[in-house]
Amino acid sequence: MLLLEDDAWQQFVPAITPIDQAVVAETPDEPFTCLREAIAVDEPAWQAVVAASDSGDFLHDWGWAAVAAHDREPQRRFVLEEDGQVAGVVAAQTQSMLGGLSSWYVPHGPVLDYRHPHAVRRLGTIIAGLSDAAREAGAIAVRLEPRVERDSPEAALLDDLGLHAIQGTRQVSQTQIIDLDAEEDAILAAAEGPTRRKIRRAERDGVTIDVVRDPADTGAVERLAQLVRETEQRSGARGRGIERIGLAWHKLASRGRAAIVEAWFHGRVMASGMVVLEGDRSFYLFSGSRRDAAGEPKHFPSYAMLWGMTRLARSLGSRAHDLWGIEPPGTGPEHPWHGIGTFKRSFGGRSVVWAGSWDLVLRPNLYRLYRSWSRTSRTGTRLAGMVGGRLHDRG
Repeated sequence: MLLLEDDAWQQFVPAITPIDQAVVAETPDEPFTCLREAIAVDEPAWQAVVAASDSGDFLHDWGWAAVAAHDREPQRRFVLEEDGQVAGVVAAQTQSMLGGLSSWYVPHGPVLDYRHPHAVRRLGTIIAGLSDAAREAGAIAVRLEPRVERDSPEAALLDDLGLHAIQGTRQVSQTQIIDLDAEEDAILAAAEGPTRRKIRRAERDGVTIDVVRDPADTGAVERLAQLVRETEQRSGARGRGIERIGLAWHKLASRGRAAIVEAWFHGRVMASGMVVLEGDRSFYLFSGSRRDAAGEPKHFPSYAMLWGMTRLARSLGSRAHDLWGIEPPGTGPEHPWHGIGTFKRSFGGRSVVWAGSWDLVLRPNLYRLYRSWSRTSRTGTRLAGMVGGRLHDRG
């Protein structure tokens, strides 16, 4: 484990600005790179990086900061500049601790092009800048949780930086991604046979799909929230509050990056879900469903809703639809996420396991104390599909 003391980053020269900033330019022929705190006018460039980077998703959307603040983890935003152009972004959520201390958490970030020739330099600049800013703010460590796949060259970049690797993640660590590059018929054909039949059965039985994109449509948000509540009650899960659904909708839909897809049957909404678009990627966010009445035949509105969401995402330019969460590989029916994982995998695509987390340790003694305490005080994990949930690491 590398304990990042001050002398570990002598190659980085702090800029003289009112905010913490790290700068690197090793030779005159190499680009000038720096990390600085983001300001409001950076939003378009920030979003352009999130949209263009495979490592970006809605957890780094500029609007998601409001949701993080609602969760009592306010963000510090930083942009990585290379020769004056924004080349990466970092949203660090701050978690307060006793004694004025804190820990920082970067969900599915940093966001940058991990395949770029300058990726190692850029990551080094980010780590140096975060080290300075977090240390000054009283943080004992910064946890990085990039959206890169396990055993990939991108993950190896972080290993090479000597950070403390953590096997677990706070976000759900595995997902199912549907390729939307193919024609619609081919995408449906890639789903399992029973799933195709359920989708067609829902259509024959009169299940209809409604798409809501108007950010002022509070009715659709209230219906979604009610279905989420009903689903949580059936499963015995405890969510993070219905109001965050409305907040996420307002911040993302007002920027044109979210829609609600509803499945209706006989004048009653039976399933609903929110889809978020970031560049050419879409994400299955909140969802809920209502069971058919006792004694009635099944009409499969949840299948119709997810297929409708997939079609919508493709029509809006998405090339990959992330279903956001399945059970870990190798687990069986006893796992609490097995049912939802079976449902999502039945739509085809590929299962992906994210690489894990890396800790940037700033105060080694306090960090070891905190890690020891967190291991002995665990009482379980929250529902896997809960976005932003506190899934304790297993490292």
